[in-house]
Amino acid sequence: MATERKIYDKFRIFGIPISYCDTKQALEFVGKSINNKETNSIFTPCLESLALYNTNDVFAEASDNVDLSIVDGITLVIMSKFTKYPLHERITGATFVVEIIREFNETAKFFVVGSKPENLDIAFAKLHKDFPNMKGIEYYSPPFYKGFFPQEEVDIVIKKINESNANVVFFALGAPKQEMLIQAVKTHVKANILMSCGGTFEFIGGVVQRAPRRIQKMGLEWAFRIYSEPNRMIKRYAWQAKVFFIVVFRAIFGIKRKRVISKGQ
Repeated sequence: MATERKIYDKFRIFGIPISYCDTKQALEFVGKSINNKETNSIFTPCLESLALYNTNDVFAEASDNVDLSIVDGITLVIMSKFTKYPLHERITGATFVVEIIREFNETAKFFVVGSKPENLDIAFAKLHKDFPNMKGIEYYSPPFYKGFFPQEEVDIVIKKINESNANVVFFALGAPKQEMLIQAVKTHVKANILMSCGGTFEFIGGVVQRAPRRIQKMGLEWAFRIYSEPNRMIKRYAWQAKVFFIVVFRAIFGIKRKRVISKGQ
């Protein structure tokens, strides 16, 4: 008997949890979280997330505990076609952040953790222009730490979020730090949605150029980013590809080992 698919069901692609839903359903999840005064987390996994899941134990734990996991990477969408939960669309984090703001800007307050103040000022100016009735959006940019944040910085983040009375908090720190921070603060904040979003606000403000829409639809943003930042992105994508092929090899040959490497990158 075929398994009945239900909206928001979790399934796994080489370990990492994925939620079965589309953009409309993901927005409904945000709305219900706000209306019910819940605190839920949203991650946006891509190929990098799959690599991190299989190399970083703390990131993997955070991913296992996430409430909604919407697929950003085209590779994961393609791989879902070989499961009982074929996804019908890719929901990029950058696009979904704007959709959340568009849908809830007059009724919800927003807060951003991460990025750079000068970049957020540019992005916020654009958002205020696009959504003149926006209820409110603030930010806190933590200082840079090599590795994860010390507990005193985590406590500051918790305090800033709660003082803001935000409904939706976007964590713009890049993986795996943003997902690990969401995991650390989730039970201590009053916000309704905690979402990882990487460099979204640099895209919104135009500080970093996003791939043209046609390239996005083709799932070739990675190629555009290599073209735009070859020195940084080639090394990054090479590591992701290496881990991905090791994970696939082990799956094909039934090698039961959860992590490729015990800790981090």
